[in-house]
Amino acid sequence: MKVIRIATLAFALCAGMTSVAAAQGQPAPKEGQGEMRRGGGMGGMLLKDITLTEAQKEQVKTIREKYVPRQLELRKAVQATGGPPDDATRAKMMELQSQQSAEIRAILTADQQKAFDHNLHEMKERMDARKNGSS
Repeated sequence: MKVIRIATLAFALCAGMTSVAAAQGQPAPKEGQGEMRRGGGMGGMLLKDITLTEAQKEQVKTIREKYVPRQLELRKAVQATGGPPDDATRAKMMELQSQQSAEIRAILTADQQKAFDHNLHEMKERMDARKNGSS
């Protein structure tokens, strides 16, 4: 019986170490990927099919970092209430997203802006469909 426990423990440790080692060997996500999982979904969706220069990537990063503290502050306020955001808080959240989108759009070329506008339109359609249809 003791041998089975030791063998089971050894197996569990090996499996755990293997998963940690595999996770450490994962390649970095491509631009636009991973942001969906980290809460940057909107930004990732808006920049879909847009190839940014290194300078633009830095500018986008700076813009996003500028808005993170205010967005987190609003999210924490919502979490403190334990319910969905009220209309005023929702309006503030939407205003921050609009401001951030406008700043990101401003650093894009004319062709990139067309793709950005298309992505924004698609995102708004999905949001409207979700709000009106399958809520």
